[in-house]
Amino acid sequence: MIISPKKIIGILEQNTLTLIGTIMVVFIIFIGVAAPLICPYDPNLMNIPARLQAPSLAHFFGTDEMGSDVFTRVIYGARISITVGLSIVVIAAGIGCFFGSISGYAGGKIDRIIMAATDMVLSFPSMVLALALTAAMGPGLFNTMLAVCIVRIPLYVRLMRGQVLALKEMQYVRAARTFGESPAKIVLRHIIPNCLTPLLVQMTLGIGDAILIASSMSFIGLGAQPPTPEWGAMIATARIYAIDQWWYAAFPGLFILITVMGFNLLGDGIRDILDPRSKD
Repeated sequence: MIISPKKIIGILEQNTLTLIGTIMVVFIIFIGVAAPLICPYDPNLMNIPARLQAPSLAHFFGTDEMGSDVFTRVIYGARISITVGLSIVVIAAGIGCFFGSISGYAGGKIDRIIMAATDMVLSFPSMVLALALTAAMGPGLFNTMLAVCIVRIPLYVRLMRGQVLALKEMQYVRAARTFGESPAKIVLRHIIPNCLTPLLVQMTLGIGDAILIASSMSFIGLGAQPPTPEWGAMIATARIYAIDQWWYAAFPGLFILITVMGFNLLGDGIRDILDPRSKD
């Protein structure tokens, strides 16, 4: 589907929330990419005499218990969080689309086996399952990403299976089968391109959700480990000082809010842009 720039600009002008979400996401991605140029300090630089200082011109977001600049660590944390969210969503969506396409198109015993495995994973609360998997593999950012990825795969399996079931009986798919195209070519050339709209919306919404879960895992000590400047890990340490040094926890939490809200609003906007029923 070709989307005209005029339509995208028109939707952004009409939908203030979509515009705000786009600005938020672009802002977070920009500061993550440009972190070495923006930040005045090394994120792991310790300066004990300057520990727990309030926000000032020298330290915009104050300092932590080691005297490190919170502003610098928050900006570098954007790079980590965006990488984590994108990695989880891309891997989970790729694997989920693969098995969902096979399940929906093949049907029969293969469909029952794949959906049984999917239902088994979905029967557990996602956060509890992610906690259990991370605890079994050991604390660390990579293990957290792997656990969250496993938890998210079934969502894409179900989404793709539903789309394939709806599309595989369409006339153009039947015509492709009549002319002898292989199932793999039919799925890749005729079905998956028509599943991109709900898939892209789900992936965009999933980035914010993945960042939130990964930050929660870091908060309880199973995700990123110190001194990694990850937002959830920063809040976990900052909660001890939350009463007197409010800035330590407030700024990482604010950036989590901005990032997750931005991707959620952007996901709604992408749905409007890709919806063929919306007006040009």
